[in-house]
Amino acid sequence: MDEIYDYSFQYDAKYCYPNSNVLRNAFDIEELEELHRAERELTAFAIAHFELEPIYGSFDLKHLQRIHKGIFGDIYDWAGAFRSVNISKGTLFCLYQNIEHFGQDIFNQLKDENYLLNCEEDIFTERLAYYFGEINMLHPFREGNGRTQRLFIQYLAGICGYDVHFAGISRQEMIEASFLASDCDYTMLKSCLDKNIERTTVEEQIEFIKTVCAKDICSNILNLVNNK
Repeated sequence: MDEIYDYSFQYDAKYCYPNSNVLRNAFDIEELEELHRAERELTAFAIAHFELEPIYGSFDLKHLQRIHKGIFGDIYDWAGAFRSVNISKGTLFCLYQNIEHFGQDIFNQLKDENYLLNCEEDIFTERLAYYFGEINMLHPFREGNGRTQRLFIQYLAGICGYDVHFAGISRQEMIEASFLASDCDYTMLKSCLDKNIERTTVEEQIEFIKTVCAKDICSNILNLVNNK
């Protein structure tokens, strides 16, 4: 069986500097805290930029990859690529050999649900929490999954006419909610979303759809909104 790494702490020969738990990076920073500081600054800037100018896509696995590459592409040369090691963090995430297969299943299900556009308001966050939890368990990247997932969920909420504010959810709340979701208990994750979500106007929703959706799904999504 392939070795499983706690990706926050363990040395990993495929991604880390020799005899170190520091990920190889574009700046050749070999001190962990210094890398964390640089990464936080660069990704915070990137996320702020991509909230204003969304990374367009088809709300599929490739879209998630594009978001990861957009956020982390200036730091890691493997940004946007699926990890090639197994990792855990309190729970074992999807085995790397299964990422593409299980990822396709998740996003095909999302597509079959019309990207949650037909959800009644009272169950929207329930389904949003479900996909958030499933994408978290997929954990397709060696680092940066949380930030990538949150931006994707913001985009998904946006096309459905909602604005999610993750700043209102503490790190500890997110860790606990994600851990529960790994056992298919999405109630805490739903509660976090319920307290940090608000409706946008239909005009804002339509404008966002035009900005973030790739051509292959844009017309269909706009039709769903117009026919509600």
